[in-house]
Amino acid sequence: MNKKLIAVSILSALLLSAPAVAQEEDEGWSIGGTITGTTDYVFRGVSQTAEDPALQGSIDIGHSSGFYAGVWGSNVDFEVPGDGINTEIDVYVGWVFSLPSEVELDLQAVRYIYPGSNSGFDIDYNEYIAALSVSYFTGTIAYSDDFVNSDADSLYYELAGEFPIGETGFNITGTVGYSDVEEATDDNYTSYQVGVNYSWNNILLDVSYFDTSSYGAGLQDFLGPATWADSRVVFTASYEF
Repeated sequence: MNKKLIAVSILSALLLSAPAVAQEEDEGWSIGGTITGTTDYVFRGVSQTAEDPALQGSIDIGHSSGFYAGVWGSNVDFEVPGDGINTEIDVYVGWVFSLPSEVELDLQAVRYIYPGSNSGFDIDYNEYIAALSVSYFTGTIAYSDDFVNSDADSLYYELAGEFPIGETGFNITGTVGYSDVEEATDDNYTSYQVGVNYSWNNILLDVSYFDTSSYGAGLQDFLGPATWADSRVVFTASYEF
């Protein structure tokens, strides 16, 4: 099955598994999801689809206490001969804590899964994420003790902001991230994003510019060629249900 058919199958399964679709609430519980199309799946500055488009979907369940869990899927293409990997599935669970002065702390554990990988190409791994949101800004730290199944530690630091343009529905967004993956790749790099999004009812449209710096040879051997981390403009459309 090719990657487009796999992506469609994932999306169909997500939709069929969503009871009542319309985020019905029952004793504090809610369920919802997203359907997303993007011209390039960029993760921390690096394309995960060899600069090709991606079809993505998610299903989430949450509770008024702050607990949530969900699953997210996308097609991927790392252009590694014989790896058998065409799909990424992320399974996550977390808790959002409301702190004084409208501060929010989000603690999450996520499992990155790449089904269909052939022997010797298993890159499934866990990551543990803490995000602190204050006003328009969010600071994030993510840690893995087995980055892409390499037995190596990794750390990711990010500062992101989203700034509304009055009551227009438009927002300016920006992100700076630093990936400390030296133990696995003998190198580190910085990623950047700046963009504008527009929300209308349940639809979100986004155009963003991505780039990286210090993306050296060790990273290219491990995460993909330098062209995947070059500057690019990505268009994304999402529908939330």
